[in-house]
Amino acid sequence: MNKALIMGAGVSGLGAAHVLLRHGWQVAITDLKDTIRGRMEKTGLEQLGAVFYFGPQNESLLENVTLLVISPVIPRENPVVSAALKRGISVISEVELAYRVTKAPIAAITGTNGKTTTTALLAAMIECSGKPFALAGNLGISLSREAELVPENGIIAAEVSSFQVEFIERFHPRVAAILNITPDHLERHHTMEAYAAAKARIFENMDMQDDLLLNAEDSYTPLFMKKAQSHTRVSFFSTAREVESGAFLRNGYLVVRTGGQETTLCKTTDLQLKGDQNYQNALAASFMAIKCGIARESIIQALKQFHPLANRIESVRTLHGVSYYNDSKATNTDAAIKGMQSFDRPVILIAGGYDKGIPLDLFMNAAKKHARHLILLGAAAERFKKAALEAGISSIQMVGSMHDAVLSAQKAAHEGDIVLLSPACSSFDMYNDMEERGMDFKKEVNHLS
Repeated sequence: MNKALIMGAGVSGLGAAHVLLRHGWQVAITDLKDTIRGRMEKTGLEQLGAVFYFGPQNESLLENVTLLVISPVIPRENPVVSAALKRGISVISEVELAYRVTKAPIAAITGTNGKTTTTALLAAMIECSGKPFALAGNLGISLSREAELVPENGIIAAEVSSFQVEFIERFHPRVAAILNITPDHLERHHTMEAYAAAKARIFENMDMQDDLLLNAEDSYTPLFMKKAQSHTRVSFFSTAREVESGAFLRNGYLVVRTGGQETTLCKTTDLQLKGDQNYQNALAASFMAIKCGIARESIIQALKQFHPLANRIESVRTLHGVSYYNDSKATNTDAAIKGMQSFDRPVILIAGGYDKGIPLDLFMNAAKKHARHLILLGAAAERFKKAALEAGISSIQMVGSMHDAVLSAQKAAHEGDIVLLSPACSSFDMYNDMEERGMDFKKEVNHLS
């Protein structure tokens, strides 16, 4: 019996365990700590034959292992991963496993910002059509576990991160999109070149029967074009101009042009989603839906009905003329800049968290323009404060908790202001994930009197 070792007992790791056990593998799962929330799921996996190892990880875990499946948080430099590669053991991510077990075509979406909204919107379009589908991947749903259940006539809408495509072998989407590339995860990839190269792996196995969609205005698009155009079809999306093949805006309408034919969809004013970033997301999802055979009527229905997702410039409440917004998903500076730019009123900005080491110049210039007061918390607070002072921002406050941040924001805000949690950081210094951070913010806002 083949033996697989799964590193990471989170959503993707446990999902991979279920899939491999169903396919007759002997499965061991390792993690530094036992933080599994669903105790019944752990027990169920043990009853199916899975073995768990919690605590220090070393090369002995690789005994008799022929496949190593690693969760997104596990880097190539991990000693067990390095040892596996030296031994010639196949090291894959869960998205590679998903591709190996699914019968359905995959529509894969990556990029720095907008991945979750675009993937969820594409899934809504497929759902409106009545086709079988799965929505899974980097948005907290196991891709391999869902992908195996979708029939051949269905479609998988997959959000894919740079961490996941870093460890693929045969992963082959039918259609893929790279939405944008801006500084992020430099603590893992170290350079922007390495980060972009990891993203580019999403299309390395695609061929001339497949479609790759790129952002016409992104600075990394020429690099991706050069790599892709010799072996797959390349199209573009743009909110600034019409494109020969892809998706664009014309007189306020969303238009998809492919194969010499145009499909005019609805107006941007018909969307619940607002802002240029979301119009880009809508264009990308619409192009991919058409390439997946989804009818125009289903696409328009989904575009009109789709609401902004939680933690993405999510309206929480208005109190004494001050509006509070949760943008916890803004885990990098580019997303936080777009968050501030979404408003034409003064912003009280709450930022900081786990520091990714991203340059702060552009972020602080935007904060100086849009934010009347800056509230900083978390591990990155001191570096952010230094950068803010260097940018000429004088209204800065340091706090130790989300409770203090929200109270301080209420005191600083004037009627008509926006209080915005848009951290420009990950959440792991204070929370398990950005969802938990967003929930804490919303709880504190709703407790204000």
